Amino acid sequence: MYKLSPKEIEVMVNKSAKDRYIYFVKRVADQGAAWTLKDKEGFVTTSDSEASLALPIWPFKEYASKLKENEWKDLELKKISFKQLSKEILPNLSKDSVNVAVFMVPNTNEVVTVSADRLLDDLLNEQSNFL
Repeated sequence: MYKLSPKEIEVMVNKSAKDRYIYFVKRVADQGAAWTLKDKEGFVTTSDSEASLALPIWPFKEYASKLKENEWKDLELKKISFKQLSKEILPNLSKDSVNVAVFMVPNTNEVVTVSADRLLDDLLNEQSNFL
């Protein structure tokens, strides 16, 4: 199991949204899991200035925890297996026209928000590099 160092966390939270997206895809395809936040009713979504819904998602628990400390402090961290993400969650988000906000970090609004279909394609493409 991959162990994040404090230095890696510090470096990644200061990277551009595009760099964080690339990192997310590589890490999730390699590690086989992602993290999100949930409450009693299910997964939490966020919205942009145009009121489009997006599921926030991170490559490791430690990154999700950074946002849980702030505005989402009462939420629960939820691990999602690659299988559940690719076979269930992303297809359902696509069907419901909900995007994915990939690897949000505190103190910036810069985040890559993509369609569930695009993220699924990128993850499957990256995973094929490990087979």
